[in-house]
Amino acid sequence: MLKVFRVIILILVFCAPFHLFSQLNLEQIGHLSYAPASLAGCKAYVDSTGREWALVGTSTGVSIVDLQDPTQPVQRFSVPGLPSNWRELRTWNGFAYAGSEADSSGITIIDLRHLPDTIYWKTWFGDGAYENKVRRSHAVQTANGYLFIFGGGNVTNGATIADLSNPWNPHIVGKYTLNYVHDGFIRGDTLWTSEIYQGQFGVVNISDIKDPQLITTNPTPGKFNHNTGLSGDSKTLFTTDEKQNAPLSSFDVSDLDNITLLDTYFPSQKPAFEVHNVRVIGDFLVNPSYGGQLTIVDASRPDNLIETAWAVVGTSLVWDADPYLPSGIIFATAKNEGLFVFQPSYQHAAWLEGIVTDSISGLPLIGAKVFVTGTPNADTSKINGAYKTGAAAQGSYTVDVIKPGYNPKSIQNVALQNGVVTTLNIQLSQAVTGTTSPDGGSTITVSPTLFSDHLRVGVSPESAFRRGETIVRLIDLSGKVLRENRTAAWPFLLQNLQQLAPGPYILSLENGANRIAVHLTK
Repeated sequence: MLKVFRVIILILVFCAPFHLFSQLNLEQIGHLSYAPASLAGCKAYVDSTGREWALVGTSTGVSIVDLQDPTQPVQRFSVPGLPSNWRELRTWNGFAYAGSEADSSGITIIDLRHLPDTIYWKTWFGDGAYENKVRRSHAVQTANGYLFIFGGGNVTNGATIADLSNPWNPHIVGKYTLNYVHDGFIRGDTLWTSEIYQGQFGVVNISDIKDPQLITTNPTPGKFNHNTGLSGDSKTLFTTDEKQNAPLSSFDVSDLDNITLLDTYFPSQKPAFEVHNVRVIGDFLVNPSYGGQLTIVDASRPDNLIETAWAVVGTSLVWDADPYLPSGIIFATAKNEGLFVFQPSYQHAAWLEGIVTDSISGLPLIGAKVFVTGTPNADTSKINGAYKTGAAAQGSYTVDVIKPGYNPKSIQNVALQNGVVTTLNIQLSQAVTGTTSPDGGSTITVSPTLFSDHLRVGVSPESAFRRGETIVRLIDLSGKVLRENRTAAWPFLLQNLQQLAPGPYILSLENGANRIAVHLTK
């Protein structure tokens, strides 16, 4: 059954003052409270006169907010809906489509073409063979003249696809049924599915809209993929995982046979509270997050994601945000605190990148932690010694580097500049932890330091390691003990090492309270 209404009464809800806790490069300019109702998804809309609107999913329906004066957002129309904490909406060709988790809520279709004067709306439950089967949904998207309904129950928990040639009367033409789909992102003939319960995103070919075909899947770090967004050149996919302590991630998807994780990001103010939705705008990511957070990340170097703006507006989930209005403002929905309007400053990061090496051998070091002191930014060097980090604002910074078995290093007055990659290669010297005996007799000799099939270990005559048995261990960088021997005879020979993989190792000696470690390379 279709329910059709014409709304001509203007409903006015004025902005209430609200204290913004803290912010950087996100200036709050407006706020609208909805208490006791809660908020969910949102979407921008521009009417035929050029006036900007925020379409807001609430626990009681859809709110249509006039942003002509963004410092004083005003609700002009309200479309009722069944009670639900989930309500997502998207627009196509002058119409809005809203869905919720409430059973029998269907899809609310709103005709926006007559704004700012009036709107029309109805509820749609499917058509043809699927008449009355579109009962609920978790999320919706629109693209290429189609409506995509995700997590939609009776038709499929995957993706239901409806043709919008007649936007007031959608016609279901296809579906993707392999897995539950929490949300999706569409560009061209590809649907990127967030298959949250499988812990992965999917890549689906929709060139034949009636018969979508899965191309591949890939796990996300938190294995609970909530949503995705694609870079402008379609080479990088950004993903979120709806799980505490799970990161926003960037993946190189230019070769679907070799999808590669590039970097991960956690919000600086409350890192344990994850990004909920990622919205891509140019080089930047706008990230509504748990813990009352909204952030902006510079993603122009997708393998070195740096947060350059943030605001904390309360404690509840900032559900969604839309940065796509022509004016450049961003509006965001905080579940309990209301609708916020921001004037953003999109500032490029000041990047710091380089290689960490051993000062003696010159070989790259894996696992060195590089910190830009006074910022939340740090990185751990990879197997090739490379690290990538930076800062939100240019200036002079101290860079601290630590790695087990090496002397920590602090580099002062490192100048970083916004929009510029500063290269800083770092050498670390090996730290030798000696005996605790008063005579300090901890001298050992190990040869060769660049070993192949054996190691010869000797200790000086006065060394404490000559007092009884000494435990000799060869350890890899993960901490796994590869060899363990006890000896009281010196020198001691470690043999048959040719099967070990090339790379760095640790040789340790332990005799009671006396301990020493040296770093070696095969």
